[in-house]
Amino acid sequence: MVLSLLLGLQLLGVAVVLCLDQRVLEHITSPTLRRYALDSKYQLDKLLESAEEHNLDVWSAKNLTVDIYFPTNTSFLFDAPFTESVVHAAIPPVPNAFDWHLNTSFYDAYHPLEQVEQFISGLSSQFPKLVETVAIGRSAEQRDILAIKVSNPATSLRRKKTIVLMGAQHAREWISLSTALYLAHGLADNSSVSHSLSSLLDSYDFHIIPVANPDGYKYTWEVDRLWYKNRQVLGPVAKCIGIDMNRNWGYKWKSKILGKSIPADPCHPLYPGDRPFQAPETNNIANYVATLPNVSVFLDLRSYGQIIATPFSYSCKRLTPDAEDQLEAALGAAHVTAKVHATMYTTGSLCSTIYQAPGNVVDWMYKRAGIKYSYAVLLRDTGTYGFNLPPEWIKPVGEETAKMVEYIATFVPH
Repeated sequence: MVLSLLLGLQLLGVAVVLCLDQRVLEHITSPTLRRYALDSKYQLDKLLESAEEHNLDVWSAKNLTVDIYFPTNTSFLFDAPFTESVVHAAIPPVPNAFDWHLNTSFYDAYHPLEQVEQFISGLSSQFPKLVETVAIGRSAEQRDILAIKVSNPATSLRRKKTIVLMGAQHAREWISLSTALYLAHGLADNSSVSHSLSSLLDSYDFHIIPVANPDGYKYTWEVDRLWYKNRQVLGPVAKCIGIDMNRNWGYKWKSKILGKSIPADPCHPLYPGDRPFQAPETNNIANYVATLPNVSVFLDLRSYGQIIATPFSYSCKRLTPDAEDQLEAALGAAHVTAKVHATMYTTGSLCSTIYQAPGNVVDWMYKRAGIKYSYAVLLRDTGTYGFNLPPEWIKPVGEETAKMVEYIATFVPH
């Protein structure tokens, strides 16, 4: 994996330095991504603990390989091999006007919040019998959190199940939002369109929350492309802003990140808040999901890593009673996904495939909302581009994720 990262970065013209023996405290003067190649679980735990102590942003931790983002003017010491590259996170120009067809220009670019909301409104206007837009609550900065309900009234007399999809809980994960919109469009559009999902409306109603974190997403377009948390003011004298929404859900929530004895620093990128559901976004989404009937599938679309992950996230020592069925569905979904564009997904529990994270949405959806088939889906890629996935990948990711959703929907007993 380290070799593939090196090759990918070199193809991009990014300077890469392989450091095999880091012995001195270094002062990092430009935004930097380091990928550490570790040789034991013990070393992994130590690196994650050290990153937490320095309030560093762990982007990925998979198979003893850890990506850590170092902002400007930080110092760090850890003795392990790593590859290093300068992170370029320029905000792209706002795209021009777009149209409404799956195979046209909308999916050629990422879009700021205002255009996303225009797309959602236009989807409702173009498919008024199938699509309804619902404001499910307000964000910390009082923006509407929008859900797209896609349902076929012609099959309304049947007792259908419900699938909930969510994107952009973490603000910088732009591909998750684009994919959520692609899926909503595929559900509503004519069955003759390539990669249409309209046949699923015979058995399911869909509720899609494309931008779970609208404040943070807007901030990534205007100030900091790599912003992660929401934009919640934590107090009148707080020196930092924001809560990691994906550690703020009310099942096995903890005020600590990696089991340390003191609560997390509010300036840490993974700050979980000082109580569960402190973030209005998590609270509103939880309340909305609680009103939906017969929810059988929940997918939290994320990036990056190419993983279909099952509960639990709070512990690597616990399996769910439904682990066999959950993993069987995930393995089948990974298999059909690979047939679309040869993109390989791994499977396993969230804790084992990434790292321990109490207060995770997938754990809450499974244990508290009672949704058996609850997954975190970490979309492309495995680290060459990371959160800066090129826009030309938006449509291929949408196409392969459509097959993934179709498989899981078919797998669930009707």
